[in-house]
Amino acid sequence: MLKIALSHDIDRIDKSYQRITHSIKSIMKMDFKSVVFHLFSRNTYWGFDEIIHIESKYNVRSTHFFLNESIKLNLLKKPTYKLSLGRYSIYDNRIKEVILFLDKNGWEIGLHGSYNSYKNHHLLLHEKSVLEEIVGHKIIGTRQHYLNLNEETWHIQNYSNLKYDSSFGFNRTFGFKDKKISPFFPLNNDFIVFPQVIMDKPFMNDINKWQKLQTIFDESEENNGIVVINWHNNYFNEKEFPGYKKTYIRLIEEGLKRKAVFKTLGEFYKDFAPANVDLKILI
Repeated sequence: MLKIALSHDIDRIDKSYQRITHSIKSIMKMDFKSVVFHLFSRNTYWGFDEIIHIESKYNVRSTHFFLNESIKLNLLKKPTYKLSLGRYSIYDNRIKEVILFLDKNGWEIGLHGSYNSYKNHHLLLHEKSVLEEIVGHKIIGTRQHYLNLNEETWHIQNYSNLKYDSSFGFNRTFGFKDKKISPFFPLNNDFIVFPQVIMDKPFMNDINKWQKLQTIFDESEENNGIVVINWHNNYFNEKEFPGYKKTYIRLIEEGLKRKAVFKTLGEFYKDFAPANVDLKILI
């Protein structure tokens, strides 16, 4: 049976420096209507309304990984620009409201560990605690920002009382990394890794994506895998990112054609967890 887990990394909810960079690109193309759009459009990165509408229509639910980035802007350090500029605050009332709505209506809330948390137990644990305070219950799953991983990350996540990670995957292509198709137990305990299989931009940029998708479906079904899809919330505005929303819809429809089972990653964790795990502690 084909299994699919939809997920969304919530990196941004508003445009910031992108207004300028996208406008410059439009000027170079002599596309002045787009210049006006990029400079003055609002809330095009929000995406939650579209996600809720699409997934409700198809009676599926997803996991939303929320970010609490602590890196501050340093004008002398260029890498901090993209990591800090335009990031939302986890304490923003808009974020709190959407987290609570999603949680109460069948979606899963997960932690999108900040850029440096993959190597910092105290930082990851703090971020988890803040998110748990907002949502009012335990958070069991995570995906690291930029898919950052090293040899200690899964230990750090496990020490933080997280039960699964979905950071094992590709940033620039898609498919099964290191031929890891099935969820696996890297620490030989009840901590599970669900490999990320498809991410939005690499999938969109591949001209053979739909043919490759069927191969991914076949391999996953044959090896008791889960096709984990990561589609960032800011890609659901068709004016801003043509084709992204339609492609996400088609991914769901292709799964339904194959009679796939759609669950959140937290629900799949309960399916794959060892028999001796007390699932009551996950509520």
